[in-house]
Amino acid sequence: MNTDNIKLGPCKVVFGEDNDPNKVVLETTQGGVVLTYEETSREVTMDQTGTTPIKEIITGRTATVAVPFGEYDQDILLQILPGSKQVVSATDPDRKQVIVNATKVIDLIKFAKKMTLIPLAEGTTENDHVVIYRAAPRTTLNYTYSYDNELITNTTFKAYPNDDGDLISFGSDVA
Repeated sequence: MNTDNIKLGPCKVVFGEDNDPNKVVLETTQGGVVLTYEETSREVTMDQTGTTPIKEIITGRTATVAVPFGEYDQDILLQILPGSKQVVSATDPDRKQVIVNATKVIDLIKFAKKMTLIPLAEGTTENDHVVIYRAAPRTTLNYTYSYDNELITNTTFKAYPNDDGDLISFGSDVA
């Protein structure tokens, strides 16, 4: 057993490339960032074997990353609420609001960006990174305003394949 391969700890989430002026770094989470990768498949059967499959074919792959983000920040909300807009007061630039319009039909792929999960535990390297090549945010706001609760913005990023068909990678970028 190699105990060096047993990993624990939180991560930060980078949504966007380094050169993207709208890049978002989500570093404060509560409850853990959850990466889910799943495969769908179809069992192949023949009359001669009845309902016993003779083989199985992978028909699809999906990945999602659930990020319970703990900082209330309008600039970040603007990036993770597709189709939202920010309005800033003409007389006081500190007064601003994010407006979400319910009449827009949104194509999420237009909001998709590269997303990287970077573990924060001591001793982790780029080989521990996870990259979603094209991720789009879906956000659920469920704020409880009380003494016992933080305002947590639950955002789930759904993976879509890039132009090469790549969905997700594990480890250091070697390209």
